[in-house]
Amino acid sequence: MKKLRTNFHLTSAILFALISVITSSVVFATGELLKLPSKLGVERIYINKTFKIDGKTYQFIFLDGMLIDDGTRKVTVDGKDYSIEVKTLPNKETIEIATSPYTYTFNKEAKIFNPVNRSLKPLSLSKDVKLTDSPQIAIFQDEFGNLLDATFIFPLLEKLDILDSQLPITNVTGRKFLLSSRSPYRILSKVLLTEKTGLILEEGVTIMNALNSELTVKGTFITTGPVSILGSGTLNVSDTGSLYLKGDAFNTNVTSDRGSLVFLDGAKINDINLSMTNFVILRNADIKKASISGVYALYIINSNIESLNIQNCGTVIIIRSNAISTTISTLSRAIIQNSYFDNLQVSDLSEVNTVNTNVNSASILRGAILKSKNCQINSLSVEDYSISYAFKTRINQLKHINAKYHLIESKVGKIIAQ
Repeated sequence: MKKLRTNFHLTSAILFALISVITSSVVFATGELLKLPSKLGVERIYINKTFKIDGKTYQFIFLDGMLIDDGTRKVTVDGKDYSIEVKTLPNKETIEIATSPYTYTFNKEAKIFNPVNRSLKPLSLSKDVKLTDSPQIAIFQDEFGNLLDATFIFPLLEKLDILDSQLPITNVTGRKFLLSSRSPYRILSKVLLTEKTGLILEEGVTIMNALNSELTVKGTFITTGPVSILGSGTLNVSDTGSLYLKGDAFNTNVTSDRGSLVFLDGAKINDINLSMTNFVILRNADIKKASISGVYALYIINSNIESLNIQNCGTVIIIRSNAISTTISTLSRAIIQNSYFDNLQVSDLSEVNTVNTNVNSASILRGAILKSKNCQINSLSVEDYSISYAFKTRINQLKHINAKYHLIESKVGKIIAQ
C-alpha cells in the first residue's frame, strides 16, 4: 500500500511538472539576463525565484498577467525594481475602414496576413494595405496583444466575367461575378472551384442548392455583401482555398479539409466542421453547431454558438461571444474575454484563460489548466491532475479530485474534496 501511494504521488508530480512545461508561455533566465517586458497581457513569465509585486511577496516563481491586477505594477527582483503595465481586457474600439479600388485604409494599425501562409508572422503592420490578386486579412490588437477585431480584405476585383444564371453552376473557369439581378443561381451535384478560379457574389445574390449539392473551393468563394444560400448542401474548402461568407446559409454545411481561410462574417449557419485550415474567423456569426480541429489560428468575435467543439488549436481567441456547450481539448490554448458560457469543458493538456467571463458550469479534466480573472463561475470541477487558478473570481461551488487549485483574492461558497 505504501508503494502504491508513493507511485501515485510520483506520477502526480511528474504530470503537474509536464503540464507546467507544456503550457508555459514565456521563460526568462534569471540573474543578469533577466529582462521583463514593460507591457504584459495574458502571458506567463518565469522568473524562477521569489520576487515582490507592489511591495508584497508574490506566491509564485512566475509572473502571470492573469493573476495580478491590471494597471501599472512595481515588480521587485533581487532588490531591483521594474515597472510593468498589465492589461488583460481589450477596450471596445471602433475600427474605421476606408476603401478605394486598390487600397484599404484603417484608423488603427493592423497585422496583415496572407492566409495561404500557415504562420502567425504578419506580412506587415500598417494602416494602409494594397490590394493583391489574393485575399488578405487584417487582425487588430492592442499593445498588450488583446484582440480588438478582424476584417477581410478583398482581392482585386478585376478581370471578372459575368456568370449566366440560366444554366446551373457546373464547371467554372476563371473568376466569375454573380449578379443579384440575375438571381437565383443553382448548384447541382458536385462542383469544383480549382486553384485559379473563383466565384464573387454581389450583395443580394441568391444561390439554390439542389440534390444536396457540394461546392468544393480550392480557389476563392467571396461574397461582397449579405447573400442567401437556400436548400441543403455543402460548401467545402480544401487545399489553399479561401471562403468569405456573409449572409443566410442556415441549411448549408460549411466544411474544410485544410484550406487557407474560412471567414464567416455576419453569417447564419447550421453546421460547420473545419479541419486543418490556416485561419478561421467567426465574426458576428450565428452558428448552431461548430466543430473546429487542427486550425492554426481561430478568432471568434461577437458570435453566438450553441455547440462549440475545439480540438488541437494552438491559438484561440474568443471575445464578446456566447456559447451553450463548449469543449476545448487536445493541447489547445484559448483566451476568452467578455463572454458567457453555459457549459465549458477543458481537457487533455489544454489551457484556457478567461477574463471578465461568466460560466455556469466548468469541468477541467486530464491535465488541463483553467485560469480565471474577474470571472463568475457557478460550478467548477477540477480533476485528473488538472490545475485551476482563480484571481478575484467568485465560485459558488468548487470540486477537486486528484487536482490542484489556487485561489488568489477569490471567493468560494463551497469546496468539495473527493
